[in-house]
Amino acid sequence: MTTSSGGSRVEVKTSPLHGRGLFASTDSPAGALLGVYPLLILSHEDTEQIKSTRIYHYVFYVDEREDGAVRAAVAFGKISMCNHSPQANADFYVDAAAETVTLTTRIALKAGDEILIDYEDFADEAI
Repeated sequence: MTTSSGGSRVEVKTSPLHGRGLFASTDSPAGALLGVYPLLILSHEDTEQIKSTRIYHYVFYVDEREDGAVRAAVAFGKISMCNHSPQANADFYVDAAAETVTLTTRIALKAGDEILIDYEDFADEAI
C-alpha cells in the first residue's frame, strides 16, 4: 500500500465550522491530489459497536450488505479532520482493496481555504 500525507499541501487548523478542520497550505488547481491515506477497515460488527461512540464521527463509509449492515473505516492522517459540506470543494475515494482513501480538489483552492468533503448519505449519521 502506497500512501502520501499530502506533503505540505494540507494542514490542520481551527475551523470556523466545527472544531478543527483541514486547510490548504498552498494553492492547488482543480483535480490536484492532496493525499492518499491508509485505512483500517472495520468489520460490520465492529462498525455497529462504534456507532454510539465519538470515533464514529470520523469514519469513512466503505460498503453496505444487502441487509443494510454498514462497514466503515478509520482513516489515519490529516484527512480525518475534513469537515462536511454539501457544497464540497474536495472529493474522496475509498479504495477498500488497497485500504486507502484518496483526497483530491474538486475546485481550485487557495492557501488558507478549508478543505470540505461531502459525507453524502453518511452525513446524517456522522454529524
